[in-house]
Amino acid sequence: MKKALLATALTFGMFTAAGSLARADDTSAPPPPPPPHHGMCHPHGHILSLDGVKLTSSQKKKIKAIMEANRPDPKADMEQERSIHEQIRTLLTTPGQVDTNQLTALTQQLDTLRTNRETQHLQKEVQIHDVLTKKQLAQIAAKKEDEHCPPPPPPPADGN
Repeated sequence: MKKALLATALTFGMFTAAGSLARADDTSAPPPPPPPHHGMCHPHGHILSLDGVKLTSSQKKKIKAIMEANRPDPKADMEQERSIHEQIRTLLTTPGQVDTNQLTALTQQLDTLRTNRETQHLQKEVQIHDVLTKKQLAQIAAKKEDEHCPPPPPPPADGN
């Protein structure tokens, strides 16, 4: 009887300890933090944020037409940039001295692509500006820049 009671107590103790260890493994590290925020609030967004601005149906139609007419072709831009990056990579991985003149020309091509993209974006913003009333523009100007920005993520906790 004593042996059976002792065996039962030992078995119960072992299962309790094993269960505690299994639950300890379940408390794994917290999920990874969200991806980092990239600099400015809306790096490719609208400078004239229309959030909270009441637009007439006519204005909505005009702005939609402006947006559709000025929609960039991201695939073409991406292919051009990829081609230039490949040329830069080839220059930098080729044995021997790097042709800095050619490297400079390629970086200028990249800068030109980016400048053209930004110019087109600003032209679209000007067209939207022309659709808005003075009151709506004042309402947009009164908004603070960071009102529509999400708050920065909390710093990562130490894993120790």
